[in-house]
Amino acid sequence: MMSNEPLNLATDAADAEAVFLRQVRKDLDQSCAALDGYTLSRLNRIRHAALERKRQGRRSPLLLPFGGLAMASVLVFCVMLFNATPPEPRRLPVAAEQLEDIDLLSASEELEFYEDLEFYQWLAGHQ
Repeated sequence: MMSNEPLNLATDAADAEAVFLRQVRKDLDQSCAALDGYTLSRLNRIRHAALERKRQGRRSPLLLPFGGLAMASVLVFCVMLFNATPPEPRRLPVAAEQLEDIDLLSASEELEFYEDLEFYQWLAGHQ
């Protein structure tokens, strides 16, 4: 026999939500009933003003082509930006230190010579 437990949980949750909403409505209605006449009148005016603004807030179809034109311009700009060829890389001047490294790497001397290079430089300075 199949269990109806998931269905019962969904039904219980829907029932609990309905009870909660009824309680919230009841509490709100009671708090509105306790308001004075001036506040109720002011809230009513604000509500009607908001509804009127909503009715008048519909945009004119005259502005629609301008929005499309702006969107097309942005789209063309993005396509041009991403398809642009990168500029040629700037060639930096070669530093003297880099040239020394190239000399060391391209030399045909043994590595043992470079291990004792400081000694040979010291020796050359004291003669």
